Amino acid sequence: MRKHTTLLALLLALLLALTACGGSAAEDTSSTDGSAETSAASSADPGPETADASVSSQPEAEEEPALTAADVYNMDAGAILTAEQLDGLDTGELFFYEEISDQVFSRMDGVSFGADCTTAREDLRYVRVLHTGFDGETHIGELVVNVAIAEDIVEIFQSLYEAAYPIEKMLLIDEYSGDDELSMEDNNTSCFNFRAVSGTDHLSQHAYGLAIDVNPLYNPYITASGYEPYNAGDYVDRTLDFDYKIDETDLCYQLFTQHGFTWGGSWSSVKDYQHFQKAAE
Repeated sequence: MRKHTTLLALLLALLLALTACGGSAAEDTSSTDGSAETSAASSADPGPETADASVSSQPEAEEEPALTAADVYNMDAGAILTAEQLDGLDTGELFFYEEISDQVFSRMDGVSFGADCTTAREDLRYVRVLHTGFDGETHIGELVVNVAIAEDIVEIFQSLYEAAYPIEKMLLIDEYSGDDELSMEDNNTSCFNFRAVSGTDHLSQHAYGLAIDVNPLYNPYITASGYEPYNAGDYVDRTLDFDYKIDETDLCYQLFTQHGFTWGGSWSSVKDYQHFQKAAE
C-alpha cells in the first residue's frame, strides 16, 4: 500500500510540473505578441514630435539671386527679359554703346565687314538696347552703327522702349549671313552692312553705319520696278491702315527726324519707308 501511495505522489508532482511549464509558455507568448504590436504601432505613427522633426529637417528653397546689369550684358541678343527679371534693374544701364570688341568683330568679319570693307572698325560702335517685341515682351536688341550716330541711336531706342513702341527683332545682319533681303523678310531691324544700294554699284549709307532700317517687312523699299522684301506686298499701298506702319504721325518717324535723320519715305524717286539716315558731321 505504501508503494502505491509513493507512486501516486510522484505522478501528481509530475502533473503539477507540466501544468506550471504550460502557463509560463503562454505568458511568454502573450508578452512577445504585445511587444510586436507595440513596435508596429510605434513605426506606423511617429507621433507629433517625430513628424515635426521630419518637416523641420527639410532644406528651405533658396531664392534666385536678382538679375544685374552685368548678367543682362552677358545674355545673347534676342533674349527675353521677364517682368520679374527687370524688377529692381535700372533699365537705363541696359542702353549703351561701346567699341567693337573682338568677340563682336568675330561675328562680323567676312560677313557684314567683308574683305573689301573701307569703313574702319574704329569708326563703328556696338549698341545694346531693350525693345518691346510684337509679343509685348521685353527683348534685348543689338546694332552696329557709326560712332557719329551712336548716342542718337541709344537715345532714340530708349525713348521707343519707354513708349512700348513695337519692334519685332533687332539682331546684327550677320545673323542672316549679311543678306539684306533675308533680314528684311524676317522683319529684322538693322544698321551696318558694307554693301551697295540694291540694284546699283553705289555704296549704301548702311556701308558706313549711318542708316538704319526699322520693321522693314511692314515698311518696304519701293521702286518703279517693284519692292523689297518680296513678302511685303500687303504693305506697299501706304493709303491703307495696318499695324507697324511708319508714317509722319508715327513716333519712330518723329524721334528720328528730331535727331536730325532723314526718312526714306519722303524721297521722291524711290520710297524707303523703313529707312532713316544721318550725315556724319
